[in-house]
Amino acid sequence: MFVELSNKQRMPNIGFGTDLVPDGETIINAVTWAIEAGYRHIDNADCYKNETGVGIAIKNCIDRGIVSRKDLYVVNKVPDWKQGYDSTIKCCKESLRKTGLDYFDLYLVHSPYRQNENWQKSVLDTYRAIETLYKEGLVKAIGVSNFEIRHLEFILKEAEIKPVVNQFEFHPQRQQKHVVEFCKAHDIQVVGWGTLNQGRIFKNQTFLDLAQKYNKDCGQIAVRYSLQKGVVPLVRSTKKERIYSNFDVDGFELSQEDMLLLDSLDGGEFSNMHHDGIRPVHMVPDTQTEYSPIPYTKTYKLFSFIPLLKEKRVAWNKSKWFLFGFIPFLRVTKRDETQKR
Repeated sequence: MFVELSNKQRMPNIGFGTDLVPDGETIINAVTWAIEAGYRHIDNADCYKNETGVGIAIKNCIDRGIVSRKDLYVVNKVPDWKQGYDSTIKCCKESLRKTGLDYFDLYLVHSPYRQNENWQKSVLDTYRAIETLYKEGLVKAIGVSNFEIRHLEFILKEAEIKPVVNQFEFHPQRQQKHVVEFCKAHDIQVVGWGTLNQGRIFKNQTFLDLAQKYNKDCGQIAVRYSLQKGVVPLVRSTKKERIYSNFDVDGFELSQEDMLLLDSLDGGEFSNMHHDGIRPVHMVPDTQTEYSPIPYTKTYKLFSFIPLLKEKRVAWNKSKWFLFGFIPFLRVTKRDETQKR
């Protein structure tokens, strides 16, 4: 199954994510199993540090006759620290070399680089570079990732070529309705990462109850939810059986009642990576016509006299960290910094 993008390109409607999967045998096996299972949309990025393994898996599958290059939809991204015109051109070409491909089907600005006070210039220079890559045939489509409305408005005003995709965190506990609606209004396809909410759904009672009701697993419920919302879900696993099951979502549909039940989870626990300094914590009332963000602040505590731990690029994947498991008072909560994803 596919979705048609605004440039008439067809994107497979379920993608396989490769973030946080180690390079080498692990990523080669994971991508190979994904392609064998039927995934044709492979999502990768420079900062995932596993492009070589992704490329080996793709080449092996092509050599074995499982797929041809034109059957695959391969996505890549330029990270914050390589933004800029020349560095973006160089980054993309290096990613192509590592992956062993002649072109990417879609190339994204990984984030709007919010922490940079001059983010507009950085993002625009980067986007101009991707437009050049598009004209040279090295990328077949252009998009963005983790962009809020203000970033999208800026790009739509300044860009020569409209982005066809905005990829950001999307799942029942992080729906970002305001961004989704803006994208739909401007014919920008939403691609959702974090579909399984970093595994949290497997411990969520609502998901567990629905999985039992439909005789499916929680991952299949989450993927089905995104598909019925018109969002292209990205799913990731290194376990063969999980890779296969996440893709096996045909033959059932969530009822309207159960979709509303999952909708009610919005504002629950989520990764909070790439946030825009706001965090919706409740549903917007029907009588309220505009989205009202609630300021989101976080504490940062861990012996302030250790300067290394106050470096801006420090970012944490977990809300609580315990050093060595026996010092409970040394605790860190996540910082307002952009993480790779």
